[in-house]
Amino acid sequence: MKFLKAIPLILFLALTLFSCRSKNSSKISPLAENGVLDLREWNFAEDGIVKLDGEWKFQWMKLAVSRPELGSKDVQTHIVNIPGNWNQIPKLEGMNPLMAFGYGTYTLKIIPGQNQGRLMMHFQGAGTAASIYLDGKKIMGNGVVGPDANSSRPQYLPLYVSIGQPNKEMLLQVEISNFDHYKGGLWESLRMGTEVDLLNFRDNSSFSEMFLFGSIIIMALYHFGLYSLRRRDMTGLFFGAFCASICLRIFVTGERFLILKFPHLPWEFFNKLEYISFYLAVPFFVYYLDALYPHSLSAKLKRLFIGFNLIVSAIVVVTPASIYTHTLIPFQVCLIFIILWIFFVLVRLVKTGAEGSLMALGGVIALTAAAINDSLYSQAVINTGYYLPLGLFVFIFVQSYLLSFRFSQAFLYIERLSDNLLEVNKAYSRFVPLAFLKFLNKSDITEIGLGDQVQREMTILFSDIRSFTQLSEKMTPKDNFDFLNSYMRKMGPIIRKHGGFIDKYLGDGIMALFPSLPDQALDAAMEMLRELESLNQSRADRHYEPIQIGIGLHTGTLMLGTIGEEERMDGTVISDAVNLASRIEGLTKEFHANLLVSESTYRKLKNRRKYSFKKLGKVKVKGKSKSSEVYEVLG
Repeated sequence: MKFLKAIPLILFLALTLFSCRSKNSSKISPLAENGVLDLREWNFAEDGIVKLDGEWKFQWMKLAVSRPELGSKDVQTHIVNIPGNWNQIPKLEGMNPLMAFGYGTYTLKIIPGQNQGRLMMHFQGAGTAASIYLDGKKIMGNGVVGPDANSSRPQYLPLYVSIGQPNKEMLLQVEISNFDHYKGGLWESLRMGTEVDLLNFRDNSSFSEMFLFGSIIIMALYHFGLYSLRRRDMTGLFFGAFCASICLRIFVTGERFLILKFPHLPWEFFNKLEYISFYLAVPFFVYYLDALYPHSLSAKLKRLFIGFNLIVSAIVVVTPASIYTHTLIPFQVCLIFIILWIFFVLVRLVKTGAEGSLMALGGVIALTAAAINDSLYSQAVINTGYYLPLGLFVFIFVQSYLLSFRFSQAFLYIERLSDNLLEVNKAYSRFVPLAFLKFLNKSDITEIGLGDQVQREMTILFSDIRSFTQLSEKMTPKDNFDFLNSYMRKMGPIIRKHGGFIDKYLGDGIMALFPSLPDQALDAAMEMLRELESLNQSRADRHYEPIQIGIGLHTGTLMLGTIGEEERMDGTVISDAVNLASRIEGLTKEFHANLLVSESTYRKLKNRRKYSFKKLGKVKVKGKSKSSEVYEVLG
């Protein structure tokens, strides 16, 4: 069991080591210096894709290619680092760092190598509209670049464009305008490489994102299904909602499949989806963790963090991008505290031995490690690669595995309870016959309520051991119990064999009910007498005196139901017919007969020729005003 719990952590470590090994073998891309990127030492066929990062030249409030008439001719040229945003560039005339609206041109001279083959360029996105020119010719763009909000239209789309086989210096210019986001500029790295490498890069990126999306959406649907089957457990609902929000974010970021599918929908709509999917994922996970480990999270902190998330989410819904994009940094700061809080809670749960807490902690560590790695890699501190998708997958996989493990434990517990309930019902059936429940239209004893009743016509059998008091005086209490149990053990199966059931034991007597034909009751009584002969033969072999019994049968209408009070009830039969059957059994002593039947039973027999009957006449039974006809069964 401990090995199974460690599987997610082993998987994460194995994938991370494999990925790090493959990434570390790649060559470090050269960086542009003072607006020039020298690729003469770079062989695309051998060294792979190069990022066009480093120092670019930048002109603020100037569209150098498409609208050269805009702005003065002596616009200052700045050296800026790419990727980055122009809010961070000092001394930009008219720049408001809190509302970076404007436009500008980024320029980079590229010195290609020799025999580079056919090349391709990849552009991921910028803030928030961009046009890309190569040697003065537009090769791709996002949205519409303009000098004001009316002429500019934002858009985010990943682009791949072939640029042929360059053999001379190239001038790459990127015009960008922004009148929607609080940050503007060239946010993402441009990439250049052979067509084969970049198309493989696109295919790998698409495959990774679709694999991640497919895996997570299946987990979401699976846990929604679990919740629909077991509404009391909210973990499935919250975790499914968390997975669904992550899937939505995957669809509007990266390769931006949703935008590619519906490119004419407003940019604002997709941007709101990107933010809201990120903001709502956090409260969903907090609620999931709280449902998974009740009372482990501080109620005050939970209300504080979730309240903040709901506020920033509401701001995203009701305000334009120029306002709600400012919530990202406060949210990220809050997210750091939430991660530390969750980490602290999980460590405490691990120490207390909470079920699955080690797996949950491993998933959080995986996601946190991947996020830290990506931050360091983006700053060129380490050369590993981006692992946030991998960390996210491992994180969600671990949580899903944990929930599945928990549900499997719950199912095992339910199976044990079911088995135990079957055993309990089986034990109760020894006290309350299943046939009794059946007549009350109940499937098990838990459904019986006080006052449940039904009226039926049945044949009642009473039997009693003659002179049992004298017999018992010669035995010890233990011998008495052993004798009675031995006797009942032989008579009970005979009654059930012929379609009857024992309603109750009356000391040394038996009261049984036969709901079908009276013939079945008569057959059972005759077989009981034959079994008595066999029992007496066995007693004679052991030098015990023989025993005699008397049996009385009567057919009539009776009430079958429960009596008592809420804390103690019993199943019983109430009817004048029951009293008459008991009285007829008592008459066997007076007539020195073994088996007597009432006139009602005699007349309702389907096959009277099977046995011989002797009419004893009308007999007035004690407690009855009318006389009853009684028959002795001779055999």
